[in-house]
Amino acid sequence: MERKKVLFLITKSNWGGAQRYVYDLATTLDSAHYEAVVALGGDGELRTKLADAGVRTIALTSAQRDVSLYKEIRFARELWQILKDEKPHVLHVNSSKAGGIGCLIGRVARVPRVIFTAHGWAFNEDRPWWQKLIIKKLHWLTVLLSHHTIAVSRAMITQMNWPLARRRMSVINPGRTIPTFARKLEARQTITNYQPLLVPFVAEQWLLIIAELHPIKQHAVLFDAIAAVLTTHPQVRLVCIGDGELADQLQTHIAEHNLEQHVFLTGPIHEAALLLKAADVFVLPSQSESYGYVLHEAGLAEVPIIAANVGGITDIIADGTVGTLVSPTTAKTLADAIIAVVDQPHLYQEKARHLLPQLQARTIERMTTQTVAVYQA
Repeated sequence: MERKKVLFLITKSNWGGAQRYVYDLATTLDSAHYEAVVALGGDGELRTKLADAGVRTIALTSAQRDVSLYKEIRFARELWQILKDEKPHVLHVNSSKAGGIGCLIGRVARVPRVIFTAHGWAFNEDRPWWQKLIIKKLHWLTVLLSHHTIAVSRAMITQMNWPLARRRMSVINPGRTIPTFARKLEARQTITNYQPLLVPFVAEQWLLIIAELHPIKQHAVLFDAIAAVLTTHPQVRLVCIGDGELADQLQTHIAEHNLEQHVFLTGPIHEAALLLKAADVFVLPSQSESYGYVLHEAGLAEVPIIAANVGGITDIIADGTVGTLVSPTTAKTLADAIIAVVDQPHLYQEKARHLLPQLQARTIERMTTQTVAVYQA
């Protein structure tokens, strides 16, 4: 039986959620029936990991996130040549930038199956209304150009509510392998290597957030909530793992509100998810999330979760029996939720235990099987 070639297309090779998704699929496809090839831009961690796993990669010299007509034409021409040379049975397109052009060129090149995975809609970001409208139209055209679009959560299908889109989309939640988490004390000691100011507080109550320091993650709202919590619970410490454009601004916010002994920025930590058991509570008050990969991992670590009631987060925390959902913009509501978890840890640990089986069932193998069914449809 002839092996079918699946060509994955992704703009960047840094190690983010979409890159992990591509890696998981490319390395889990049954090699007796499928040959996985990944076309990607840059020379980041994804390329290294794929090479170590024996997956062939193709460098996209024109794949950049910055948008310009000249660059888009170069990217389209380069992709056209790759499709002519590789002749894949399936073109699996990832990321918004690669989406529209990838699906269009895939169709023009007569690839038998052009699949698009929507990892997030850019029209959910904080932009002027007219930009959101243009971006949504481009996403909508991408969905129509693909033979089928995979959404990582139910909310993404709900948000793409324009004509003819829904019938071309289905939900496949991302899978995760259950990692070997560091034990609580070991995880905390590792984190203190990145932020020594935490050393005196290793035995106290830790809230943890792992997220890019970006406006959409709403760290400032969380800091305001912590300030309110401290009036009655001075033993609480918030540990923020991640880096981003707001690093300096958030550090200033901490200083101006006298939170230096209670809110700590660690910077990025490689494979930070393995340290999730350091947390007594995991918090994610994002304005928007297409799924919430880190919440999936926190659930596997059996850490009580407080998260914003937005987007794909509800595919993980469906209701109050397995976690806590709050308004993403209200510091008081967030503070009340934090106090409730801190005051009743055993109740919320029980909720975390109820969440675990649901997330254990979302394996990479299950995700791959469901995706192959889309390839074969």
